[in-house]
Amino acid sequence: MGMGFLASISAENAHEIPLGEVRDPIARFTAAAAELGLIRPGDKLDRNVIDLCLRVVEMAAEIGDSCPIRGGMGATAGDHIRAELCE
Repeated sequence: MGMGFLASISAENAHEIPLGEVRDPIARFTAAAAELGLIRPGDKLDRNVIDLCLRVVEMAAEIGDSCPIRGGMGATAGDHIRAELCE
């Protein structure tokens, strides 16, 4: 997973956009952490926390792999989860 954008994401600006509208997974994780009070606005997530978030996403996606998307030409709910939260 490419995380070259990691250094530019902070809670300072990520929390201003509703989570459903943020397309960058690290920005979504950062905004969620700020909303929960785990980090202060302007702080960046520790790489270990990001790795945990990505692992939880993968666990959810693995569950979704058994749920095909109707008309998705072989795609699954797991594929959709990965596309939204890992890319």
